Amino acid sequence: MRAGVVAVGVIAASYAAAATATASTVPRGTTVAGVEVGGLSRARAEAALEDGLADRTGAPVPVTAGTAADELDPATSGLALDAAGTVDAALGSAWSPVTLWRHAAGGGEVEPVSDVDETALEAALGELAERVGQPAVEGAITFEGGAPTVVEPVEGTTVDVAAAQELVAEQWVAGQRPIALPTTAEVPEVVDAAVERALAAFAEPAVSAPLAVAVGDRTVELPTSAVAPLLSTAPEGGELVGRVDGPGLVAAVLAADPEAVSVPQDARVEIAAGAPRVVPGVPGTAIDEAALAEAAATAASAAGVERVATAELAESEPEVTTAEAEALGVVERISEFASTLTPDGPRTENITIAAREVNGTLLLPGETFSLNETLGQRTPEKGYNQAGVISGGKLTKDYGGGVSQLATTLFNGMFFAGLDEVEHKAHSLYFSRYPEGREATVAWPSVDLKFTNDSGKGVLIETWVAGGQVHTAFWGTKLYDVEATKGPRRNVRTPAERVETGEDCVAQSPITGFDVTVTRTFRQGGAVVRTEDFRTSYNELDAVRCEAAPAAPPVDPQVSAPDAVPAPVPPPPEG
Repeated sequence: MRAGVVAVGVIAASYAAAATATASTVPRGTTVAGVEVGGLSRARAEAALEDGLADRTGAPVPVTAGTAADELDPATSGLALDAAGTVDAALGSAWSPVTLWRHAAGGGEVEPVSDVDETALEAALGELAERVGQPAVEGAITFEGGAPTVVEPVEGTTVDVAAAQELVAEQWVAGQRPIALPTTAEVPEVVDAAVERALAAFAEPAVSAPLAVAVGDRTVELPTSAVAPLLSTAPEGGELVGRVDGPGLVAAVLAADPEAVSVPQDARVEIAAGAPRVVPGVPGTAIDEAALAEAAATAASAAGVERVATAELAESEPEVTTAEAEALGVVERISEFASTLTPDGPRTENITIAAREVNGTLLLPGETFSLNETLGQRTPEKGYNQAGVISGGKLTKDYGGGVSQLATTLFNGMFFAGLDEVEHKAHSLYFSRYPEGREATVAWPSVDLKFTNDSGKGVLIETWVAGGQVHTAFWGTKLYDVEATKGPRRNVRTPAERVETGEDCVAQSPITGFDVTVTRTFRQGGAVVRTEDFRTSYNELDAVRCEAAPAAPPVDPQVSAPDAVPAPVPPPPEG
């Protein structure tokens, strides 16, 4: 008995000694994805794995999905080699008989252990699936060129992301490359037989003859060239259903016969007998687009006299209703102003054309008026003449000269109506026909007159030329009594006199320059609500006297001319 106990103890001691001796060394003959690590210590084995597998773990992983090929970036896909975990798996448990046996017989191949970020891998595979997935192509019919063309159905493939995630995590280091990702077939809903049925039942009859559209007591016949671009097919329950573009069909009918429907007339505000009045809106008629599309699809599939689609008419309300126009509150004159014209006929004609364009402008609450946007560029094609403008500090001529007088008149209308001034620029020179510091110029496209209707009600602008003056009247709901107070001239600048020669010389009278401030005071019930200052600085204009040029001295060909100095870019002419 004692001898047996001793024997067991000897065996146990030997086993413990063997386990201890092999605990920190990888069993001989051990490989990981072809990298030899047998007989190495833990640290050396980890280093050997990181170095030996760098080409695989640090490079994109090629994958395929059906016939498509792509790749995954390990770093952004949440894939990393767990070298320490892999060595742990190779070492095994030091006290396990299996481990001791592997040390004796050889470790063999050990699967690499990966550190996988499941969320990142799922996201990366989802993006890859969108790139390589091949959606099924539904059978369809198109009508390019006016004739039906069949689109053959094609089966597609979809990457099974959940299965691919598990497969990639297992094989990205040691598996065969490229990794063939699992896919599922995507079968089209519309197959060949359904396409053939739609071709015979809808597509071919639809382009076989013109389509008639009945609108009330009128009939509009549309040729196949106008109908074909409006045709299409759509899958529905495994079949192809013929469709007609309703809005497009209505547009084609109205292009062929504009009087097939009546256009609604917006309610508007106009001045009659010296007072504003609302002209009621008038309803029109409109074609029901959806109903006509359905009727046309049925008619297009028919033949002969049955190829008539009947349009359903509905009442069409104007965009601006009578009630909306009345709610704008254009009930009284809130300001008026007039400025005296010069005797220059072409200049007056320019102002008349511009006033005609502005007249009747209705500013909704919060809307901003722009004189340049309203008039556009002043051109001879629009009837504008060349007349006096200021350009580069000199008096000259340009198309639309004089329109700044309308800008001044409108500025004063805005001023006394109490509206919000957004943008204005006074003339660079002062002309006595305008109030000091209370005037505006305009030049296309950079110098504008803008103001916003902040009254909370609508504002109707009237402009006209009569009695040697240009007039404006602003109509709305009066909120304020507005007063203008002009301060004294400051920093008065006296012009000089210049003598110029040449055929293009234009004599001009001097104009004094100065600074001035105008205060706008808003009152309600006699009490001051607020004040606003408008500061203006006018340049002086030298007098110019024209004289004949003296004879030019002879030119010495041996003396070269000085380099030309580029002329500065002049500011836009003030109209």
